[in-house]
Amino acid sequence: MGTLHLLANPSAATTCLRTVTDADTVLLIGNGVLAATALVNKGVSCGALADDAERLGIEVPPSCRALSQADFVDWVVDHDTSVTWR
Repeated sequence: MGTLHLLANPSAATTCLRTVTDADTVLLIGNGVLAATALVNKGVSCGALADDAERLGIEVPPSCRALSQADFVDWVVDHDTSVTWR
């Protein structure tokens, strides 16, 4: 698989999205889940950590997958490389 983009800061969403290719996936972690709505209409493959979304009172959009911590580990293993956006 392509690159896993770990978006930890919602203010980095615009820069992150400029680099994402069709083979990539964006995973919203920590405060990055606040950027979930920015990804909805972008056609980006994405997920969000369910614990972080719940903690911040954010509903994970249907276009993103709500992930457990175990799912997070699986996604990291499944991708060729990862980049963290802070």
